Amino acid sequence: MKATASNVYRNQVDAYGPAMAVDDDPATRWATDSGTHEAWLEVDLGKPEAIDRALIAEAYAPRVEEFELQARQGETWKTFARGTRIGDGLEMKFDPVMAQVVRLNIVKASEGPTIWEFQLFPVKEE
Repeated sequence: MKATASNVYRNQVDAYGPAMAVDDDPATRWATDSGTHEAWLEVDLGKPEAIDRALIAEAYAPRVEEFELQARQGETWKTFARGTRIGDGLEMKFDPVMAQVVRLNIVKASEGPTIWEFQLFPVKEE
């Protein structure tokens, strides 16, 4: 899984880069510069997968005031879920979406967003 982001706190990629939000380590985080009010975190799952759940944990909550989950479809992004607060641990369930690249698009934040974890889960086979 590869992660990229629109901004990294003081360009300290090793300490606060996007990979820190997808490493399954609750002690590491992706952070953005102070004064950042919009940002995105993009995850490439490596292959198309059907997903229907996300877990997002925000550090220093509540900074995020509005966000979207988006799937890349060709050259455009399709929003498949929206929210207003993330907090310490938000579990989101949504209709299944087939995607390889997914973006947490933070539309509005009171201060630089910082995310402990951004996890996506495949649809469970029944």
